[in-house]
Amino acid sequence: MRPAKVLPLSLITLSIAGCSVPGGGGTSSDASSLGGGSDESDDSEEGAPMEASESEAGTCSDSDCPNDDSTGGGSTDSTESSDADSSGEASTAALEVTTTSSSEGDGATSTLGTEGEDGSSGSEETGGDESTGAEETCPLPTTFRWTSSGPLAQPKNPNARSLKDFSVTKDGDNYIVYGTTADGNWNGFMSAFESFDEWGDVEQRYIPGLVAPTIFYFEPKDVWVLAYQWGFKYSTTTTPQDPSSWSPTTSLMNGDPTGGRGTGPIDQTIICDDMDCYLFFNDDAGGVYRASMPIDQFPGTFTGAERIMDDASVIFEGVQVYSVKGSREYLMIIENNGVRAFRAWTADDLGGNWTPLPGANTTQSPFAGEANVTWPDGQWTRDISHGDLVRENPNQKMEIDPCSLQMVYQGRDPNQSPPYIDLPYRPGLLTLQR
Repeated sequence: MRPAKVLPLSLITLSIAGCSVPGGGGTSSDASSLGGGSDESDDSEEGAPMEASESEAGTCSDSDCPNDDSTGGGSTDSTESSDADSSGEASTAALEVTTTSSSEGDGATSTLGTEGEDGSSGSEETGGDESTGAEETCPLPTTFRWTSSGPLAQPKNPNARSLKDFSVTKDGDNYIVYGTTADGNWNGFMSAFESFDEWGDVEQRYIPGLVAPTIFYFEPKDVWVLAYQWGFKYSTTTTPQDPSSWSPTTSLMNGDPTGGRGTGPIDQTIICDDMDCYLFFNDDAGGVYRASMPIDQFPGTFTGAERIMDDASVIFEGVQVYSVKGSREYLMIIENNGVRAFRAWTADDLGGNWTPLPGANTTQSPFAGEANVTWPDGQWTRDISHGDLVRENPNQKMEIDPCSLQMVYQGRDPNQSPPYIDLPYRPGLLTLQR
């Protein structure tokens, strides 16, 4: 399916030198759908803080337990707590979506899951990448330097305290963002816009039960996939800008490969090569896990996940994995345990070993963190936390382009220290300086 024309970002003009021109969490799906989130009383997003009881008020959730970045201490944040069971059965419930275009938060509510199990609805052309001819490519830098925007949007649900855990890519002329919002519970939202400087003015579609999402276009079957927690699960559609179109949820992974370690499975991400699809996730206790399945069996339920990395001194949560445009290289970024920043690793095989990326694997020289970010309009956050590199090509290869690298992240006012679920996270945009 031929994609619509891609518009350039309007926020920042990037000057680049040296370019060349070559030739799903935890247990299996629970019985509730996304729409169940608004009825739950659980106030943890991605689990309990690493140094606090899960029963404490303000328990961390969604892949961000508060790391006290202001002091540089060990991680105290965590993620949304899970109510998922291990039945492994697909949910037949639908999720509800509320459109909110103003701070009053009033909007119509619609029910998701009205289409077939595959999410098909006969939509307009979406996704894919059919560019032809030689394209400009750049290697990953040896050091990373970024500039940051100010906060791009505020929560429009009147009860929401934050916008966080972003997954962002392109559908036709629009960027689409799915993320988490905290409103006393952990739920989700979706927005679409042509340029990031429009984000603050567009609708926020409220999605109960959606936490720490991952969205991409699965080109082999011409369908969009939305994965999320708790209890890793997924839905499909052909119209990702309509959050009421997602199919009933299906289990993304069987069992708990962490054995209950840390928060259990948290912060899923998916990436495919030409042969296989891979699921990566964390446990908030230093682990990175991986499972795979043949690409012709995806979307489906992953089994046999194994821990492939284990270092609680540096690895926390928010793992993301990308293919690097114009190369055979893959990039993994993970949020640091301690100061909220990202470290990076690379590999030449999604099923292979991952090596720390020189110049991007310490808190003093991170992939992205306070140490290598400048704020031209004034620094508003010390956290460079759970986010996503902007993907102009939405397909399953999760391709990023080092020639024009940008990252949507969550930041917050460091002078506010409410309970974790009330931390005022907002979206910001990093732009790589080459």
